[in-house]
Amino acid sequence: MERPLSLVTGACGFMGTHMCEVLAEAGHRIRATDLPTAHEKDDRAKGRFPSVIDRLGVEFVPGDFTRPGDLAALVRDVDYVFHIAGVFSYSAPWALLRQVNELGTEALIDAVLAHKRARRFVLWGAGGVYGLPSWRPGRPFRETDAVLPANPYLRSKWLAEHATMRAQSRGLSWAVLRPTTVYGPRAVYGSGQMILAAAKMKVAAAPKNFTARIPWVHVRDVCRAALHVATTKGAENRIYNLNDDTQMSTLEFFRIMAGLTGAKFVELPAVPIDQLKPAIHGVAGVLQKISGLLGVPSPLEADTVDYLNEDWQYANDELKSTGFQFQYPDARDGLRDTLRWYRENGWLDA
Repeated sequence: MERPLSLVTGACGFMGTHMCEVLAEAGHRIRATDLPTAHEKDDRAKGRFPSVIDRLGVEFVPGDFTRPGDLAALVRDVDYVFHIAGVFSYSAPWALLRQVNELGTEALIDAVLAHKRARRFVLWGAGGVYGLPSWRPGRPFRETDAVLPANPYLRSKWLAEHATMRAQSRGLSWAVLRPTTVYGPRAVYGSGQMILAAAKMKVAAAPKNFTARIPWVHVRDVCRAALHVATTKGAENRIYNLNDDTQMSTLEFFRIMAGLTGAKFVELPAVPIDQLKPAIHGVAGVLQKISGLLGVPSPLEADTVDYLNEDWQYANDELKSTGFQFQYPDARDGLRDTLRWYRENGWLDA
């Protein structure tokens, strides 16, 4: 039988490169797409790694989801679509977020349906669409919970999810993934910033009242789960939280990182973080403006300040009910391996 052809959007990024690797290991033919500029050269600051997909020998077709005319060539003869591409930024203007994340997803779905071949369309949603844990305390988020996106970025991701689910009435077989804190080799933004910053500390310190849990999922498990729900009968037309089994507090995270790096760990006195959040919001706003002028990512975004010391819990039994098993069920093992990768590739020297 002919090997299936899979389309990976956003293929040059952190998640996209891992998705291509997982598909290659599974024997799929791969058509990779991204913006033309993303394929020019590796750029760690922007989280672009085209050399990874070039080494895999995949077919690369440049595309722009704001230009529907680019999409017909992308979906031709495709069996599975893994739609990762999007604007991942809490600082981006709403017009851009909507144009790429929502309308770009709708355009891709239209192209897929017009071609009438794809067996399943897998969309990367966002674990944050449920809102903040403090809004519904005391229990993990489940896929059946109502969504309450707390910022424009998450609202755009929810609209992309809604467009995908709505297309079922037109014949689309879909699955929506809601990853939480995705980490692993080549992570630059989000978890990458946090892990690299902690790894470079000579003294790792955290307030003793930072006992709220951090949600984790390794990038390999996200991509393995995507392939699993794409190819498993009965896994279609469902939403999946992607979160491992770890129950790790912020305080424990810094203690673990100190153990992995040999740094000294210090437990600081309790900090009234809820009272400090308004001031931190102000600092984050200033940093975003400066970073915008310099054309670099902000080290702290205002919309993420609300996440500080929130107790994030996610149920993952929906995914497990399909037979999926995590390669990294415990982030302690994944953090160790990720830190080793950062060391071996010189990322801790910068």
